[in-house]
Amino acid sequence: MTQRKKIQKCVDADCNEAPYLGGFCEKHHKEKLQMEKRRETALTALDAGKIADQFLENKELCDELQRLRQWWFKICDAINNNRKDTILKDEAKYAIEWCIALAQEIVDAELAFRAGSNRFSTDSLMSTRQWVWERFRNLEAGLMSNGIQRKSN
Repeated sequence: MTQRKKIQKCVDADCNEAPYLGGFCEKHHKEKLQMEKRRETALTALDAGKIADQFLENKELCDELQRLRQWWFKICDAINNNRKDTILKDEAKYAIEWCIALAQEIVDAELAFRAGSNRFSTDSLMSTRQWVWERFRNLEAGLMSNGIQRKSN
């Protein structure tokens, strides 16, 4: 019988700290928990249209989240019913992550807005917004999400 070798350092590639929980050092464990919470909050926003049980206060962000939710439900419908959507084609499983990425940025911006920050619109939100909406525009145009022409069947 072979014995398990005890992990001597954090499983994060660039970290040499001692493990704290789940193979991560305390710092990386906390970061992992924060990332998981951020993702869960984004998923709740996509599903319910709310953040911390409240609708969004910023009109621009609220409108964008509602637009994103329309895609979200279309994607979920295609995946849950195991069918190809006429627009999403074979990219529904990737589109899930696009929606989550933008929802995370919208949540961050809304929370900053609620806290009274006038810097709720960040470079990260702007670049993610541009990336996600460009992918959806490409799909609507009959292209692949990256803008390349689809092969005809």
